[in-house]
Amino acid sequence: MNKVILMICICFLTQFVLSACATSSDSQNQSLPNEEPSSFSQRALTEGIDNARIIEETEFFKLVWSDYLFYYYIYDNNHTVVKSEGPLSRQPRISIVDDLVKFTLQSGTGLGTQWGYFYDTKRDVFSEILYCIHDQFNGKVALVKSDKVIIRDIFSESKYYQEITTFNEPFSKMIDPIDSVSFIDDGESIEVIYFTGDNYQEVTEIFKLD
Repeated sequence: MNKVILMICICFLTQFVLSACATSSDSQNQSLPNEEPSSFSQRALTEGIDNARIIEETEFFKLVWSDYLFYYYIYDNNHTVVKSEGPLSRQPRISIVDDLVKFTLQSGTGLGTQWGYFYDTKRDVFSEILYCIHDQFNGKVALVKSDKVIIRDIFSESKYYQEITTFNEPFSKMIDPIDSVSFIDDGESIEVIYFTGDNYQEVTEIFKLD
């Protein structure tokens, strides 16, 4: 009889120990942090994405991360979502420039693989998709297409459009010979830096805009 009671006590004690160990293991696993960039906010997202972390948030956009994928939301002046997209495997770049939300995303390396658009928060208007955006200033955007530079109005080519196709030196034989295009002189001119020759020498030219 004593042996039976002793066996029952041992069984109960074993089950108790195993249960305590399992509970402790689960608690430790739940406390392990997910791998994520240290700059992420710990605030939960309200748009229904599980385990989301806010990378950046302003009055007009929100960029979030979840399970190594990216999602973004663009807002109008009433903080109503006017555009959202995701999941994206690459992190987009979103910024506010002259009351415009600027969105760009690269599918590879170099600006030649970049596309993007602008959103006018005051007029609630989106631009068309633009490719290889180098710079923008006062309603104009500088783009590169193959071996030419395009300066145009961000929202309408009919308002302003100019192409620059003639340069002092021949381009180097490479995929993207034009390195950078920037507005200067308060938007009256642009500075173009490109590569020339077999030794890829940098050349800087300034063009007055019409």
